[in-house]
Amino acid sequence: MTFPGAIPTLTDGPVTLRAHRPSDAERCVEQCVDPESVRWTIVPTPYSLQDAHEFIGSRAKAWLDDTEWPFAVEFEGRFGGTVELRNEGPGRAEVAFGSHPDVRGTGAMERALRLLLRWGFEDRDLRTVIWWANEGNWASRKLAWRVGFSYDGCVRQWLEHRGDLTNAWAGTLLAGEPLQPREDWETASAR
Repeated sequence: MTFPGAIPTLTDGPVTLRAHRPSDAERCVEQCVDPESVRWTIVPTPYSLQDAHEFIGSRAKAWLDDTEWPFAVEFEGRFGGTVELRNEGPGRAEVAFGSHPDVRGTGAMERALRLLLRWGFEDRDLRTVIWWANEGNWASRKLAWRVGFSYDGCVRQWLEHRGDLTNAWAGTLLAGEPLQPREDWETASAR
């Protein structure tokens, strides 16, 4: 596989998923120093331009090693975040996503996840995709709900977060299930 040529480009018009580029680095830094990104992810803090270039380079290696299938999200002609599927073995993957602050609330990440999940189920023959988030990350949970993930419960002290183990919300999406909410948000969020 050559990078980035063999990485597919997926689009629905307003949103495009593509290979990461060195030109994404500055906006990647803006995303990773944002307080919400620091709060809910394990990005290094402080986060530098060198960290961004290393991250972008690691995306190529992930494709080459077939361990992850990461895409840059392009929205309105600029880098808007990252979505990826992490290869968990035959038929299984974990979804991960993070957005630039100025993309949040636009619907771009919802569109990006639908593109990614369709590709994963159709082109990678996935049967099950799992979603994890730190307990309390309502933005992640609502986005997972919007694209059809079930909420399967809370796993105690499961996710590593800045030197500690934190409770994790978990959900799954199976091949053939609709990429839309299963129930209204009020019911889903009460669980």
